Order: sequence, then C-alpha cells, then structure tokens
Amino acid sequence: MYVESKVSLSVPKTKILNLIQKPGNLKKFHPFCKSNDASIWPGNGSIDYLEYLNGMKLKREFYNWSDNGYDLKIGGRKNMAVVNWVVDGNNNNSSLRIRINPNIENFVSYKSTYIKRLIWLIYIKPMLQSYIDHVIKGFNHYMNKEVKVSSNQFGKHRWFS
Repeated sequence: MYVESKVSLSVPKTKILNLIQKPGNLKKFHPFCKSNDASIWPGNGSIDYLEYLNGMKLKREFYNWSDNGYDLKIGGRKNMAVVNWVVDGNNNNSSLRIRINPNIENFVSYKSTYIKRLIWLIYIKPMLQSYIDHVIKGFNHYMNKEVKVSSNQFGKHRWFS
C-alpha cells in the first residue's frame, strides 16, 4: 500500500538533486511545512525534523542517499512511513517522484485485514494522496518560479494545516 506523485521538468537532474539534498529544503516548497531543521547532514544517516503547520513534529531519518535521491523513515520510533524521493533524468529533462509507504499499523488499530484495507481505501489513501500531490505542486512551483511557496498555497489539508 502506497501513494505517489511525480513531476517532470525541463531542468537538469542535478538541479533537482541540489535542491532536495540541501538541509531545510522543505521550507522552500512544502505547503504544510512550518519548519524543517537538520541535526545531522548530509548523506546516509542524515536526520532532520519537520514541523507541520498544525504543530505536529516528526523526525526524518535518511538512508540510501545517492545520485538518484534518497529514502527516509519518518516518525522516529513510531515509524509512520518510509518515503522514497527518486530523481531521474539527464542534463535537459528530469523528474522527481515521491512515494509514501505508510506503516498502516500505526494508523489503524483494527486486527482485521479486511477492515484495515477498507480504511486504507476510503480514508487514508485519499488523504495521503492529497498530501503528496500538494507537496509535488509546491516543488513544481518552486522549481519553475524560484519563489518559496506560502502556507497552504494549494489548499488546506485536514491532517497537516
């Protein structure tokens, strides 16, 4: 179970990598980010903290850091999700794909696989898809205009605004 969103741009792959590999990068393009502070940076073992507009704070732990992006665990000990940031492309065109693989056990307390699946399909998946689509819109906006996105620029989100 996962959600993902992707943006394709007429920019070199290195431009996307340079942005996503800077500490505090979410402050530029994440419409629900109040703060994004790195404690260990850069590379494998990097750690930063994301505070959402609603005050929720989550730890992000990075691994598989490469010339194609990175993976991270978000949520600290609770391990809410694994998130993949994948950059493809060349010197002319490139793309960023973000995939969220939630740990469904942290969202749904029911033991029944059927009920978990139903809650995933009717509630969690649409909410996570909306969230990641907003983040990708913010990324696209920042890459095209080089202007920081404002809070809730593409609409509010029930979980993070």
